[in-house]
Amino acid sequence: MMAILSGCIRTGEEAEIVNSSINLKINEPSTDYVRRNASLIKVNNGPPGVHFYVARWDREKPGAATFDHGENAFSIANILSITAVEDSLSPQEGLVKFNVNAALAATDLIGHDEARKRFLSVLQNIRKAGWHIFIDEGDPRLRGQSMLNFALSGSSSSSLDADYEPTFSEWMSTRSNMLWQFYTNHVYLTVSFSREPTLLHPQKPGAYLISFTIESENEHYRGYVPSNQRAQWKSALPSHLEYLPEMRQKKEDELRAKGVRIDETYQNPPIPNLNE
Repeated sequence: MMAILSGCIRTGEEAEIVNSSINLKINEPSTDYVRRNASLIKVNNGPPGVHFYVARWDREKPGAATFDHGENAFSIANILSITAVEDSLSPQEGLVKFNVNAALAATDLIGHDEARKRFLSVLQNIRKAGWHIFIDEGDPRLRGQSMLNFALSGSSSSSLDADYEPTFSEWMSTRSNMLWQFYTNHVYLTVSFSREPTLLHPQKPGAYLISFTIESENEHYRGYVPSNQRAQWKSALPSHLEYLPEMRQKKEDELRAKGVRIDETYQNPPIPNLNE
């Protein structure tokens, strides 16, 4: 059953995917994607060999999208832009990444506690669609408030726990662009929000955007190697992963000594087949 990310719909209305909906598929050939959405797509060339396929919508008439991934599909409303990425170094992989930016509410301003509830609803619907929580290989295996405290203490690139519901005070202390990461069936997903820094009074409305980054498994692991090694990423990857278990172990030992519980049940997702 497809999950609708209801944190991005109008208050009191039924979930509704309208206004130029796009279907997103990881590893789809770019030619098929552009042909299906020809009236919306603009092609931009980035760094050598990288092509961006960009769709934009007005704030008053936002777009919508469905990420088509079998039983793990989900939909997003109130979209302002979608950028699909293709890398000519791996043409057989088609589109390897989507960056989606959306409004958290249909209106420009929203109460901070309402924003908290809507964002948590987005995370919960992703989990209901069968996505697993992902913790970077070098980070400690923490859950709940422990992971929030760890990230707030200075590790803001660490993934937060999508199953944990922060209090309103914790929500207001959570910085823009902190991450909630997921994976399922060879695809990785990162969700984050940003809030307008001049509208932080807890009792007055704020303004929020929500971002989704969807990556193929290969593209996710290419991110571990320097850009000058992307063409040979499979041979380069092991040397960039080998020190991460030691990093995790060191952090976990320090936290255990402070009485912090480690989630021993968490297992890393398998890495891609590097021999293909």
